[in-house]
Amino acid sequence: MTKHLRLVAVNGATMKRRGSSAPAEPASSALRAIVAPLDLTPNSDRVLGRLPLLPLADGARLTLLHVVPDGLTEKEQRAAEKDAHKALAAEVRHLRDQLSKKIRVESMVQTGNVAEEIAACALALQAELIVVGRGGGRALRDMFLGSTAERVTRQAQLPVLVVRLPPRAPYNRPALALDLDETADAVVRFMLRVLPSPRPWVDVIHAFESRYRGLIYPSLHNEEADARKNELRAQAARQLAEVLAAALAKAGAFPEDVPRWKTHVRYGAPRLVVEKALKKADSDLLLLGTHGYSGMAYVLLGTVAGDMLRAAKCDVLIVPPAPGQ
Repeated sequence: MTKHLRLVAVNGATMKRRGSSAPAEPASSALRAIVAPLDLTPNSDRVLGRLPLLPLADGARLTLLHVVPDGLTEKEQRAAEKDAHKALAAEVRHLRDQLSKKIRVESMVQTGNVAEEIAACALALQAELIVVGRGGGRALRDMFLGSTAERVTRQAQLPVLVVRLPPRAPYNRPALALDLDETADAVVRFMLRVLPSPRPWVDVIHAFESRYRGLIYPSLHNEEADARKNELRAQAARQLAEVLAAALAKAGAFPEDVPRWKTHVRYGAPRLVVEKALKKADSDLLLLGTHGYSGMAYVLLGTVAGDMLRAAKCDVLIVPPAPGQ
């Protein structure tokens, strides 16, 4: 089922209107603090190219970070840190030439466990977003340990943008994978921040399954089962509209700021549904929420967050739940 939606209010969840006296600041404010870890390989060019295309507030702070991995000798560590400082200084100068003079660009070199140092630095600097690169990966190592991007996502407790595509323009073909629970609030709020107005169409993807899936009894595979599946699809579509409207209301979105949605409610395993929808839409960004901060707890109806970091051909933005959720 594919529908075009323009949401204003559902079940009492009404979005604010311009001129209202509601105290909450709209969630569409530009980003104020970003940490961009660089491994100083050619893959870093994609991160550096994406940064100027993100919506940055006046006075925003952009920190380029390199972590020298532990395990080196003292002499090797000093040489590595010197090389890193030199390389980052060159990138800082290049970025300053591309950005407004009101944007602060700085660099930092740390030594230690890469994912842990990235997370610690981002928290210390009160970053709102971590932007990391994602290369081809090493299949066997990633299977057991996860890529650096995945480990950062689990540890940082902050939104993480994983850049895979060569950046050419601001995101204009975004997709939003949603579950029908409270995780939608955080990801919808952050979506409004990374997709500035005028916002592009957003493909909203939701996968549902039914009790008939995988049953081996021939008598249950009949028109009644198909009818039940259609009922579940229609129910999921209604719930998706309600979840979107409620999340936008909590974000304090004005009706004129809300993007137009093209919804995809599909029967099947979430990972396969999301991957197929991304390919069909030729998406350049996938946004999705997580259910937790650590271990394998961050999921979208399973382990879709981790799966999509490995499988998606586009950039992926993973948003953890707000504190207390």
